[in-house]
Amino acid sequence: MDIKDLSASFQKNATEIKNAQAKMADEVKANGEAQTETKAALATAIEAQTELKALFEKMDAKLIDLEKENKRLADEAPIERKSLGQLFVKSSIAEAMSTSGAHSCAPVSIERKDISSLSSSAGALIRNDRDPEVYRNPNRPTRIRDLIPAIPTTSGAVEVMRQTAFDNQAGPQGTVAGQGGGEFVAKNKSNLTWALETYTVSTIAHWIPASRQALSDAPMLQGLIDQDLSYGLDLEGDAQLLFGSGTGQNIEGIMVDADVPTVGEIASGTSAADLPAAMINHIRSAITKCQTNEYYNMTGVILNPADWETLETAKATDGHYLMIQFPSEGAKDVMWRVPVIVTNAMTADNFIIGDFTMGAKLYEREDVSIRVSESHASLFIANAVAVLAEERYTMAVTRPLAFTKGLFTVAA
Repeated sequence: MDIKDLSASFQKNATEIKNAQAKMADEVKANGEAQTETKAALATAIEAQTELKALFEKMDAKLIDLEKENKRLADEAPIERKSLGQLFVKSSIAEAMSTSGAHSCAPVSIERKDISSLSSSAGALIRNDRDPEVYRNPNRPTRIRDLIPAIPTTSGAVEVMRQTAFDNQAGPQGTVAGQGGGEFVAKNKSNLTWALETYTVSTIAHWIPASRQALSDAPMLQGLIDQDLSYGLDLEGDAQLLFGSGTGQNIEGIMVDADVPTVGEIASGTSAADLPAAMINHIRSAITKCQTNEYYNMTGVILNPADWETLETAKATDGHYLMIQFPSEGAKDVMWRVPVIVTNAMTADNFIIGDFTMGAKLYEREDVSIRVSESHASLFIANAVAVLAEERYTMAVTRPLAFTKGLFTVAA
């Protein structure tokens, strides 16, 4: 018996019970008691209802088990996040362009969180989706942008209260001992130094030419967007967040911010042989400087690949590596318990460490958008199209004291 038949039988039985109970009431009212046949009919109906209820409970238990099993399988099944290119070639605009023959379109906004590192996407060049946790795995390739919390904005500029000093004078009220000794005594005053700063939202963009056939070749178009356009935006974004000049449409980078503290160069007289160890100590000094300014949760230290090589291959006088036990495994991407981010966006002989969660904010005006058009220069007669990608955002260093930068050069 399926659930439909069971439900119909249960409803029919309920009607029979209701009718038998009504008949018994009438007989009791008329004769003082119900007839034996009526009592038997009611008893039979109630017994049938008990059996039907048991069947319902048994079927319900099976359905619950099936639901749990389906949920388990769904939880275990991998979720494939679509890449920038996949989202575009599957979009309604791309489909319309392909079917209608049109070769220009309005911007298509793509959420960066959907980018994946599946083999069907752009491979190692594309990042996995990330949850709000700033740094989840120190062995995972990370952009500078991944370290900084993002806030949406609907304006072309953002006003930010920037904290440049914190003079903490919290303390007991008064100096007289005993109950009531601090009454009527002025409480301490702390001083927070804030400055109202305005940050203009910048547009980061570039385009590449492609053959007209690329529009009808989804894998080719997907590859252009995934590997060339989105990766190019990532590279420029990291460069802007670290060393953007702040002039024109450039973002003001953390490394050029005059209010970010520095530990300067390595001590004069340090020999080439002692330089790697001095570099390690220099990074530790930067941590101390951040902690002196009351920032203890260092979320990243950013190094150039050449400097990381110097540190990773540094050897003691007896020939063993300072940072690694087994060369085949390499050093952990951690320095003094702080995750290391290696990137060419950081210039050689420079580094910065800090609490990126507290110290800076990204203000996102527009996520990545893709445009395709043949209406540029001689692309129409060349049977080509332009594929353009852009995004709009800015960054504010809200608490410069959360960072410390330094140099690996030896002071003169």
